[in-house]
Amino acid sequence: MRKTIERNRGWWLPLLVLGFCGCDEIEDPVIPVTTNYLEAVYGPAPVFDALPQTQAVKRVLVEDFTAHQCGNCPAAAIIAEGIAENYDGLVSVMAIHAGNLANTDDSYFDTDWTTEEGDVYWDQLDFQANPVGRVNRINGVGSFWAPAQWEEKVTEELALTPSLGLQHAFEWVPANDHLNLHLHGTFYETVDGPIQIAWLILESHILDYQLDYASSPEVVEDYEFNHVLRGSVQGAEGVGFGAASGGANAGDVATQSVTFTWEDAWVLENSTVLAVVTDANGYVINVDEIHLN
Repeated sequence: MRKTIERNRGWWLPLLVLGFCGCDEIEDPVIPVTTNYLEAVYGPAPVFDALPQTQAVKRVLVEDFTAHQCGNCPAAAIIAEGIAENYDGLVSVMAIHAGNLANTDDSYFDTDWTTEEGDVYWDQLDFQANPVGRVNRINGVGSFWAPAQWEEKVTEELALTPSLGLQHAFEWVPANDHLNLHLHGTFYETVDGPIQIAWLILESHILDYQLDYASSPEVVEDYEFNHVLRGSVQGAEGVGFGAASGGANAGDVATQSVTFTWEDAWVLENSTVLAVVTDANGYVINVDEIHLN
């Protein structure tokens, strides 16, 4: 094994400090409300009816902080995939490549899977290691959980009554490489602001090199990466969620529409857009998953 591969078999030891993690608020609570939807080109945005709470779906976001030189990360990815399968349609997984083990080298690991958005999320963590994860950013954006704890936290979150119901629509315009995205939210209880929405782009079925301690040889040349964070529409933390950006009461609604120019390097049919709506503490109120294929 080449010296450029950094082993991290002891990644789990610092997780003993989990109990010391507190609730982290977003440092800058002033979130702009912007939209770049090209209404003059594509016509009025769609109109949604308010969604009854009985029809609302509570979904959970699992953020898997991973890296291609992390030999323990494939095992964590299997856990995340299993959770998504066990709760069909209710759990969104996002693989965030970040940290020193996500660095490139001149041998196997020459593809840079890191993103500006992923670096923002990594810097938010109270403890940085691969693999750790966040589940709906419970206890604030700095909190983290070991892979063995993810399903327990997912189950706890899914047991909650949704405070926000989400509906979406989208339109792909190949002539302009434009993706029009529309999100509508109906609030069922008071939520403190700022309330913001981040549109995050994920790509799956990517084959490349990955270190995997469970494989022989340990360097897997055709490892399949799924749910990889590739970028965003309006940044890692997003923008204010329409009329609800400053906060919402029960019965309030909010909408957000954007026109996004697609990156040629991303395979559209293998990509998903996550609409992640968060409150003042960064907690994920709800998430919507938009499959572009």
